[in-house]
Amino acid sequence: MAADVDTIERTSIVAYTLLNELHDVLALPKAPDDVTLGILMGLSMFMDDKVGPMRSKRLMSEAPTIVLKTDAHVTSDQMQRIMPVLRAFGDHLKDMRAKATRPVDDTVA
Repeated sequence: MAADVDTIERTSIVAYTLLNELHDVLALPKAPDDVTLGILMGLSMFMDDKVGPMRSKRLMSEAPTIVLKTDAHVTSDQMQRIMPVLRAFGDHLKDMRAKATRPVDDTVA
């Protein structure tokens, strides 16, 4: 099976940067691992939904052999290219979180 390395690499960069931003938005200073565990659980559910448990197992066993052109890490230049979109997404999440913690006014105008 020939893999489209460019697609894999681009997707990896976007996913890595998105997860970094998501972690920064959601992590609480006293419990950052809770968000990391939530991300792992969400990724597992995503994999199960999209590819099923059997293909997920195969894909995860192949994942360590995939080598990115950037030596298996995301460079700051790569992150900066997609950061405007991810920042907007992060700002949206922050806004949703702020709205969720505001007290609800029960009065009717």
